[in-house]
Order: sequence, then structure tokens, then C-alpha cells
Amino acid sequence: MKKKLVETVVLLLKGGAIGVANIIPGVSGGTLAVVLGIYDRLIEAISRFFDRPEKRREYIFFLAKVFAGALFALVLLAKVMDMMLTEHFHKTMFLFMGLILGGIPSVMRSHGDMRLRTSRILAFIVGLILVLGISVIGRSQGHDTITAVPEVQGTSSYVMMAVAGFFAGGAMIVPGVSGSFILVLMGQYAMIIAAIKDLAVKPLGFVALGAVAGVLVFSRIIEICLEKIPSVTYYFILGLIFASFYKIFPGIPGDRTVLMYCVVTFMAGAIISYALSRVSTE
Repeated sequence: MKKKLVETVVLLLKGGAIGVANIIPGVSGGTLAVVLGIYDRLIEAISRFFDRPEKRREYIFFLAKVFAGALFALVLLAKVMDMMLTEHFHKTMFLFMGLILGGIPSVMRSHGDMRLRTSRILAFIVGLILVLGISVIGRSQGHDTITAVPEVQGTSSYVMMAVAGFFAGGAMIVPGVSGSFILVLMGQYAMIIAAIKDLAVKPLGFVALGAVAGVLVFSRIIEICLEKIPSVTYYFILGLIFASFYKIFPGIPGDRTVLMYCVVTFMAGAIISYALSRVSTE
């Protein structure tokens, strides 16, 4: 009974960290899931939910705890994080850099054989280049300055929104990749944000269908990779994670006092992440 209670609390906390990560610019919820040691279980629960009825009950309880923690954190901390990003930007970003760094040892323990090999080094480099490439493209296109909202024009617009939802949904579970940024690259971000603000059911329905399909398909692909080539896959994920530092690094603050606080928040994040990743939820 005590073990179950501890597992529930830990999963709620990890889900909360993932939920908060999704409202931080450049931070991927998938990255936090990896460094906190629940990524493989999360991928399995999503990708095998329909074809493993004997484990469906276990999957439901696991997903419910993680998503409940994420939802609770989003509702409870959204305004707090907005204030932190506005008034304490550097300290907040260094905190999340620490959270990511502190969980990297858990990734290295994810498989029994993580020795360096050529194929694994190449996988790491590919993951690194993928996220860095996406980040460079985003900055060159000024993806944070989109203001024009295109009009929905017929069936083709809805199909495009569903396709964008598909790839954005898949990106949500890939460490280091932002689902919202994928929407920007496909030219659908402003339209979908407008649909959310207006509570436009039809376009949001197409986006939701695409996103669900994307999560299911991409989680299945990742699950197969973790099953067939686990070490190569984990090195690829490590590449994604290390590249994410480029996305969220806010620069060194000029104020020495602020810099000192940044060091403290960085260390605090690393300690919290390391401690949580050490607690098994199996």
C-alpha cells in the first residue's frame, strides 16, 4: 500500500514537471519525460493501449496519474510560470536547464549496454542536428512574431489543419521538439490559435483528430525503435536533449547577483531532477 502511494505521488510530481515544461518556451515535455525516467513507459502505454488488453488497466492508471499531474500543474502554475518568465526569466530558464541536465544519468542507465559505438555516435549527431536545424529555421523565420490569421477556405484548409495536427501531435512526444513550432513551420499556428480563442469546434475537431493520430503513430514508431535498437535510440534521444540546451539557454546575465541566483536555480533543478529520476515507478 505504501509503495503504491509513493508511486502515485512520484508520477503526479513527474507529470506536473512535464505539464509545466509545456508552457516554457523551447522546453519539450518529451525531454522531461526522458530525464525523469518515465519516457519508455509513457510510449508503451500510448502505443500499445489498444493491442494489449491484458495491460490496459495498468496503462490507464499510469497515464491517468501522469496526465492528472500535468493538468494540475498547468492549471495551478500557469500564472506563476508566466510571472516567473516575465520577472525572473534567466533564473527560470536556468532552473529548467538544471532539470534537464540532472536527469541525463538516468538516460544512460536506461539500457544495460550504452557503450560508445559508431552507430550510436551517429545517432547522437543526427538527433543533435535535427533539433539545432529546427531551431535555426525557426529563428530565421521569426516564428514568435506571427500575427496574420489566414482564413479557413474549404475542405483543403481542414485537411491541412489535420495534417498539421498529426505532425504536431507526433512532435509532442519527441524530446527536444516543440509541437507548436511544427504548426508554425506548416503555416497553421495562427489559424489554430484563432480557432481556440473562438472555440471553433469544426477546425479544432480536425486538429484534434490529426493530433491523436500523430501521437499514436509516432509513439508506435518510437516504441519499436526502443524495442529493436534501444541503445541507438537512446543515443538519438540524448542528441535531441543536448541540442535542446541551445534552444532554452537565455545567455549569461550581466548582473552578478542575478548570475549567482541562476547558478542556484540551475543546481536546484539538477538535484530535483536527479532525485526524481532515481525513484522507480515500476
